[in-house]
Amino acid sequence: MTIIPSNRMKSLLRAGKSVAGTMLVEFRQPSVMQILKNAGYDFATIDMEHGVFDYESVADLSRFGRHIGITPLVRVPDKQYPYIARALDVGAQGIMAPRLRSAKEVRDVVNIIKYPPLGARGCSFGRGHTDFHGGSLPENMRTANTETLLIVQVETRGAIDEIEEIASIAGVDVLLIGPTDLSIDLGVAGQLDAPPLMEAINKTLAVCEKHGVAPGIQITSLDWLIYWAERGMRVLSSFSEVALLQRGGISVTKELARFR
Repeated sequence: MTIIPSNRMKSLLRAGKSVAGTMLVEFRQPSVMQILKNAGYDFATIDMEHGVFDYESVADLSRFGRHIGITPLVRVPDKQYPYIARALDVGAQGIMAPRLRSAKEVRDVVNIIKYPPLGARGCSFGRGHTDFHGGSLPENMRTANTETLLIVQVETRGAIDEIEEIASIAGVDVLLIGPTDLSIDLGVAGQLDAPPLMEAINKTLAVCEKHGVAPGIQITSLDWLIYWAERGMRVLSSFSEVALLQRGGISVTKELARFR
């Protein structure tokens, strides 16, 4: 019997469904996972690239998320082994890898995420990612290789240039557009309707369909999120927990403005 928990987000994607999530950038209390679950989210990405989190916070947030059925992911600060392997060992069920510029870099990340024979991840069970249980080593490695999710962020010109090869790499589950950084790298900073950006996103959508990879986007505009969802995006990530709180607060204070 495996001790590796099922990855709800990956199961939904395998079934051809779309999933909704957001970024965690500031709130370290595990209860934020329950709040997001209550709101209907399928996953939450703990942002170690731009957020405030240490690995203790990642462990607490991930454990709580797994136990209530919202998939915890980690956006790592870099593609190096210690960042990726440690995030998985403390309990993340998937990795979002930013700023990748080539198929070679993507293969390097897959090699870190997967246990042998698919990769070279170091093995340490009886830790947070197994709820401190032990068990059959071969079976647990096989199950972890199946259940761990890899999201490759597409946010560089280099990634677009090699997008076909990247999508064909075994172990890549999601190609997720980061439109802000991608627009900067394409020379159209912040212009979400600029032709070079639109062409790059449409190219990514087509390649994902061809290779059976789920396309996704992280964006801070609900209108644009819906626009791309209507065109086939399936991993729908928007805003952050901070932005959601601010948006909710602003909607209330606008209603109260006439009394103040």
